Amino acid sequence: MLPSPSNDPVFNAEALKLLLQVAWADDQLDPKERAFVAKLGPAWHVPEAIMAVLLDHLDRGKPLPQPNVTLLRTKPDAVIASAEALMAADGVIDAVEADFMDQVRELLGR
Repeated sequence: MLPSPSNDPVFNAEALKLLLQVAWADDQLDPKERAFVAKLGPAWHVPEAIMAVLLDHLDRGKPLPQPNVTLLRTKPDAVIASAEALMAADGVIDAVEADFMDQVRELLGR
């Protein structure tokens, strides 16, 4: 399990939203990625209500809530490391996911 990007559950919830964007970059969510997210949220102290909304969006294939990028830019390295680990959770990093990670780095100023 990844260490949480911060001690702030609100920051961690925003980081998790971004991680989900990364996981969904290839328009597929591998069961391993979903399981990883389902465990990661509680480990990062993301409030249950937020987890329920995020997992519901995933399960229904609904658009995911957008993360607060301004907040995430305060700790970009922790967020990027978490995103890279999630992307590797299914054992496959395809070109779409790799391109999306480049966008994440740019978005976070890295």
